[in-house]
Amino acid sequence: MKPSDNEPISERRKQFITEDYYPWETKTEKHLDILLINPPSAEVYGSFKAAAKVGASPQMPLGILYIAGVLEKAGHKVSVIDCDIDGFTIDTIIEEIKKRKPHMIGFTAATPVFEITKEIIKRIKKETSIITMLGGFHITALPVQSMEQCPADFGFYGEAECTVVDLADCISKNYGLDDLKKIRGLLFRHEGKLYINEKRPLIKDLDRLPIPARHLVDYKKYIWSVPKKGLVPVTAITTQRGCPFNCIFCGVQTIFPGVRYQSVPRIIDELKSIVSDLNITHIQFQDDTMTLNKRKMEDMIQAVKDNHLEFTWEGYTRANIITEDLLKKMKDIGLNRLSFGVETGNEKILKAIKKDCDLDSYKKAYKLCYDIGIETRCSVMFGHPFETKETIKETIKFINKLKCYQAYINITTPYPGSELLELAKEGFGGIKLLTEDWKEYRRYGNSVMEMNGLTRDDLIMMQKWGYKKFYLRPKIIWYNIRRAGLKAAFINGIAFFKSVFSK
Repeated sequence: MKPSDNEPISERRKQFITEDYYPWETKTEKHLDILLINPPSAEVYGSFKAAAKVGASPQMPLGILYIAGVLEKAGHKVSVIDCDIDGFTIDTIIEEIKKRKPHMIGFTAATPVFEITKEIIKRIKKETSIITMLGGFHITALPVQSMEQCPADFGFYGEAECTVVDLADCISKNYGLDDLKKIRGLLFRHEGKLYINEKRPLIKDLDRLPIPARHLVDYKKYIWSVPKKGLVPVTAITTQRGCPFNCIFCGVQTIFPGVRYQSVPRIIDELKSIVSDLNITHIQFQDDTMTLNKRKMEDMIQAVKDNHLEFTWEGYTRANIITEDLLKKMKDIGLNRLSFGVETGNEKILKAIKKDCDLDSYKKAYKLCYDIGIETRCSVMFGHPFETKETIKETIKFINKLKCYQAYINITTPYPGSELLELAKEGFGGIKLLTEDWKEYRRYGNSVMEMNGLTRDDLIMMQKWGYKKFYLRPKIIWYNIRRAGLKAAFINGIAFFKSVFSK
């Protein structure tokens, strides 16, 4: 089956086909010099850039590091640039590329940075003859449109580890059109024509993936404010791919349909690499729903103890799939922060967005974490279907009553690959979609939807109002001074005021 931009999200989520195929386990005959780039993204936060720098980033580009790992394992010479961490702008990254002269350059691009990435690739094509590649969530959601809008030579949709190794192997030889057409999961141009290859099955055994190539980035620069530790280096890890839930605003099942897990021994190998080789002692688990498989989590906890690994960690899960017993076991091996997607304080909206969780579950989960001594975060969004000014006020009132001391307040954005984009086009819940200009699709300081008397400017104003109502409470101010030290509190506070009080 070939991809289609118009394929309903409900159909994409049914497609869960795997295969035992691991091309990186065979060394290529001719090695290529491949540069992978995480494009500059700080600007997508708009007026919230200062706050994002300390509260939402820097995020280690784990997807790129997985790609780097399989290419290195296959024998290629690989380097990675993370533009925001390494200090590159659009102009300076072009000059760096000209200086390095790699055989191939690969980019990842989520929707908010697609336009930036497209501009960089246009300049590369205009000023060099280097082969360009594009992967990530946006092109997976809109493969044909992405390639029509961006002049990249090759595009990857879906999981790209097998596809990129197959392509690199093909290019290292005297390849022809027929060779390229055999590579599943690939889009490419040949003599002015766009070719769309068959979809690629998912990787069956995640244990066969090499450990992400963290050594290729300046990993000590990924600094976060960590409870009782202050500002320390942090890295990310994933132990599973996919999520079984159907929240309408999420597109994870577009790229990772179904759920697959790494084994506990494979997880322990990677944790040893992080703690022993890199000397990093705080880890962010980026699994969409960390406690989805309770048995796996309990086995991991025991294995961490058996291997005498010492680190603190945090992650994301759902309020209705945790227990007191499991939380205590997780805390026992260093869990010090847990995040829940609350999304809204209105039960009707929770049902409309298919969250499959009720408000009582959140109240219980936050109190449980508070009693055990685990710091919590919540994330909410303003601008759901059926949203009004009153429901936004309900949401702020609800999270202010939770035993929670940190909040991310977003503006709902209907990203490609999510059911919400389809529903927004239909006017579901009173929504009016304002644009499909992807550079406008950012969750901070902007909105691409209006609904039920809420204008774009209303949502932007209420986002800032929500942050003020949450964080400018005496107990929250005092807590955030105590939690990570005066230095971190000062830096965070300055960033907060720059963002929330900006015009």
